[in-house]
Amino acid sequence: MALVSVIGFDVGNDTSCVALARKRGIDVLMNKESKRETPAAINFGEKMRFLGTDGAAKLGLQPQNTVHQLKRILGKKFADPEVQADIAKLPFTVLEGPGGGCLIKVRYCNEDAVFTPEQVMAMVIVDLKRIAEAEGGIPVTDCAISVPTYFTEAERYAMLNAAQIAGVNCLRLINETTATALAYGIYKTDLPENDPVHVVFVDVGHSHTQVSVVSLKRNQLVVRSHAWDRNLGGRDFDEVLFDHFVAEFKAKRKLDIRENKKASFKLRTAVEKVKKVLSANSESPVNVECIMEDEDLRGMMTREHFEQLAEPILARLRAPMEAALAESGLTVDDISSVEVVGSCTRMPAVCRIVEDVFKKAPSRTMNSKECVSRGAALQCAMLSPVFKVREFEVIDATPVSVCASWEGKDGGVVTQTLFKRGEPFPSTKMISFNRAQPFAVRLHYDPETPAAVLPPSFDKQLGVYSVGPFQVPAGAETAKLKVKISLNLHGLTSLEQVQAVEEVEEEAPAAATSDVKMDDAAAAPAAANGEAAPADGPAPMDTAAPAAAPKKKKVKKSDVPFQPSGVAGYSRATLDDYFEKEHQMQAADRLQEETNERKNALEGYVYDLRNKLYDVYAPYIKEADKEALQAELTAMEDWLYDEGEDTTKSIYIAKLDELKAKGGPVERRYSEAQSRQAAVDALRATCEHYLGLSRSDRPQYAHISAEERASVAKESEAALSWLNERLALQSQLTKADEPALLTADINKKRETVERVCKPIMSKPAPPPPSPAPAPEASAPDATAASPEPMESEASPGPEATPGADAAAPEGGQAMETGH
Repeated sequence: MALVSVIGFDVGNDTSCVALARKRGIDVLMNKESKRETPAAINFGEKMRFLGTDGAAKLGLQPQNTVHQLKRILGKKFADPEVQADIAKLPFTVLEGPGGGCLIKVRYCNEDAVFTPEQVMAMVIVDLKRIAEAEGGIPVTDCAISVPTYFTEAERYAMLNAAQIAGVNCLRLINETTATALAYGIYKTDLPENDPVHVVFVDVGHSHTQVSVVSLKRNQLVVRSHAWDRNLGGRDFDEVLFDHFVAEFKAKRKLDIRENKKASFKLRTAVEKVKKVLSANSESPVNVECIMEDEDLRGMMTREHFEQLAEPILARLRAPMEAALAESGLTVDDISSVEVVGSCTRMPAVCRIVEDVFKKAPSRTMNSKECVSRGAALQCAMLSPVFKVREFEVIDATPVSVCASWEGKDGGVVTQTLFKRGEPFPSTKMISFNRAQPFAVRLHYDPETPAAVLPPSFDKQLGVYSVGPFQVPAGAETAKLKVKISLNLHGLTSLEQVQAVEEVEEEAPAAATSDVKMDDAAAAPAAANGEAAPADGPAPMDTAAPAAAPKKKKVKKSDVPFQPSGVAGYSRATLDDYFEKEHQMQAADRLQEETNERKNALEGYVYDLRNKLYDVYAPYIKEADKEALQAELTAMEDWLYDEGEDTTKSIYIAKLDELKAKGGPVERRYSEAQSRQAAVDALRATCEHYLGLSRSDRPQYAHISAEERASVAKESEAALSWLNERLALQSQLTKADEPALLTADINKKRETVERVCKPIMSKPAPPPPSPAPAPEASAPDATAASPEPMESEASPGPEATPGADAAAPEGGQAMETGH
């Protein structure tokens, strides 16, 4: 199986996290600044884009060209009052696009450019994707992306489209609190098998508050209820401090910070730090130098005063907590623990409210910044075929009720709730229709949905599906149609399939044929035995002709075409176009990065060579040559800051090669002087080593002949003679002259000596001669008994004298027999 990465992306409004699933567990990855949180910011520069940490670094310098807080406008209409309120606080320009959507206007590559929020969100995902690929070393394919529970279908489609533009395959859009619950529950070893424990998860993030009540068992997670406040988060507490210090500065200096975008950015950054300091301290100063028109802003804020200013916001925190508890059907006593995550839960006032509502001290079992990305990576690993994760079922709850409407027979509109708020999903529902003509089914959110769940300004339409054409069965007035509607893993509702169902009567297959065959087969043995068939037996043709064939009803299904319209999301052609544009921008970014690297290399070489010419390189260049080279370096520096400020990568490469051609000889002379002595010592040691071996009388070299020893000695002495001759020539030169003895030549000579001498001196000794085979055991006896064994062995048997035969012992007889 090919290697793939399994990733979880927590794309936040302010910062993002990326987690990687590995065999040993889930790791939250660090960016190039060694931080696990990466700013969700994109800066559009004069030559390239700056993503993530690089984009956030440009926020103070180019706020109008740095896009952030994208989730506040992603998938929303420009005319939405919430969008208009957010636009007033954003430093970049947001315009109304086709269809009433939003467009982001920036200055990119010295031209005015317009991007959709989905395109910019894709850039954020590309930055997270690069972090994952840099860590894993393999391309990112599958991922799971977290989204707020309250995201509507338009917002969810927008996030999916952004993932497609970024070139990643999103296996699931998982709700943030569900991901948090998964990261919490899957590692709990003390969960019961049957009776679940109930845990509340409170997430107070940068721009929103989410609360979920979850029931956990050993192998299952069931979300009982969701509640939220879309517009209650850390930035609202920042805004309270911002308004306070703006009013204070205006009263003192008669200047309005809101009129200056850079001043507003500086103050917002300062008050965010004040808020964090007040989470652990009773007071905090605020100091912003030269905030506006050379005026400094100085002030002090206490925790008590801050909580008084934020009292209206703190009071709103109770509503989603109480709503989630009420919808879950549980009481405070049923709740076993309350887990708080999100940066704002560090505020003591927030924790007091949580404890007051649930009558339990909040717990911080998980890392509040990393838990969502960990849960998303776990969900991705569960869905990916690459990993095998222990069985753990995740059952989420439908956040907003979804209905279907169609025209009834009497001309009125029939509405039916398909997926009720709080019911588990993914889920599928079937609706049966009896129709004679094509018709339409409209999917939409429940019009009775409370404003706290779905603001009135949001479009409740999810899509219209035109069903037909289809055929009405012969003899029937209407066709029976079954419409399949699903709420999938992403939380998206769609009409998946329409089938026409028709009952058709068919003749059942006749069983008489088999009876006839059986009768024939039974009669065959009787005939063979000479016995006639009984006279009253049935005739074969009589059994094959029943009175009437039985009928059987069969259900026939056929797919009916349908056409969607008004569904959120981009068409395939638009996605392909945006995907291609993103790849072009990535290629332009890479080219510019390489160009910058070549420019920096040229600039660095100029400064490095100039400094060394007056330092370590000084003895290795003649004065006249030094002055000429310094003039070349000065000219190159002037070119870099004039004509060469903005040119192509190839020109920087050519200029660097040109400069190295002039500075290279000096560098080589210096390098030769540094490495020559070590090479000389190595050659001398090698030659002396082999000379010693050639004269050695040790036993292990005794097998080497005199001619071979002479060859080794000759090669070694010749190399030493060459070295001494070259060293004598080198000693007559100055350091500024071209060397007569090069390190490469010395090393080559040493390799030659090794190549000639080593095979000779390391030649193994020949093996010792093998001993003569031992004589047979009977041979010594025969020799001892016969004074003339050779004669007796050679004399023929028939001519042997009787005396010899009589005198021969048993051993001699054995030898004769053998002969």
